Amino acid sequence: MGPAGSAARGRKTRHLADELRRGIAELRWPAGRLPTEQQLVRDQGVSLNTVRRAVDLLVQEGLVYRRQGSGTYVSDTPATRTGYAVGVVVPSLTYYYPRVVAGIEGELARRGCRMLLRSTDWDAARERQAVDELVAAGAAGLVLVPTLDDDGSRPRNADPAPLGPPAVLVERGTHIPPTLDEFVRSHHAAGALLAVEHLLGLGHTRIGYLERTAPHTAPQIRSGLAAALERAGLPADPVITASLPRWTARDADAAVGRAVESGVTAVICFADHEATLLVAAARRRRVRVPEDLSVIGYDDEIADLCEVPLTAVSPPKKELGERAVDILAARLADPEAPRRQETLVPRFVVRESTGPAPRSR
Repeated sequence: MGPAGSAARGRKTRHLADELRRGIAELRWPAGRLPTEQQLVRDQGVSLNTVRRAVDLLVQEGLVYRRQGSGTYVSDTPATRTGYAVGVVVPSLTYYYPRVVAGIEGELARRGCRMLLRSTDWDAARERQAVDELVAAGAAGLVLVPTLDDDGSRPRNADPAPLGPPAVLVERGTHIPPTLDEFVRSHHAAGALLAVEHLLGLGHTRIGYLERTAPHTAPQIRSGLAAALERAGLPADPVITASLPRWTARDADAAVGRAVESGVTAVICFADHEATLLVAAARRRRVRVPEDLSVIGYDDEIADLCEVPLTAVSPPKKELGERAVDILAARLADPEAPRRQETLVPRFVVRESTGPAPRSR
């Protein structure tokens, strides 16, 4: 066989080995026994030699072993055994992250695994302690939402030890500077784009932006907002911009005043809480939502509970948790596989707080 034939044979072998690793990580064969060689030949459409070479690779990696006269079985390792534990560290169990945790827990349960959960209340020292406790408790891997410094960087003291179990980050992973972390995150810039496109479609060209300070999410939303406005031929800077660490009713009153004075007809707010305060402030000033002012929230956590149910950008929180487990399981099954860094685009949910731009403004 020539070089081309050898290369093709190698690709088929690697592809089948990858498929078997994926099946092991997903607990596709809960009894722990792989399909017979003849079954794999039929199911995968490859030759018997390809099957044997692929299984040989998994034997060398310690993922499976052959039992003479009986078949091929999944090895009892942290990466393969049913019931292994995954440590999960999140900064909050009251806002945003409960749905992420639900996705993690559901996917781990589907795989027959256990979750060890810790919440840190945005405290980097507690985060470090939680990671150490989970590693000591025997977690095979970690799913982390690290606390960030004010400049958006991640305190290195919150990272697991280099020789510890593999870790996947959730809602983290900006590429400046580039990192080798495995992560899954929301594409918040794309979320801002969805919001702007919705408003442009309703005829709004005077669009404001308000936010609470958030070192990871807010810069991405601002970036997407500027790009979307510029693409539409509008100034890249929103008409009004305000960034505060914690909003009050008085801040919202001032923001509505600036919107009215500037002729703004729509405002994008990060996050839902700020948007809810803005709607209440608009009512106090007899500014109707959405007839006079359209309002979009971000996060979609309490958007539907606002006095005017909020149109909102809705990050895929449950899916983030599920994908994090999938990435971690694949890493445990094949430590040498290429690293994965995944970005999911948020959904956009239209409710009652947005409408056509008022003609008089």
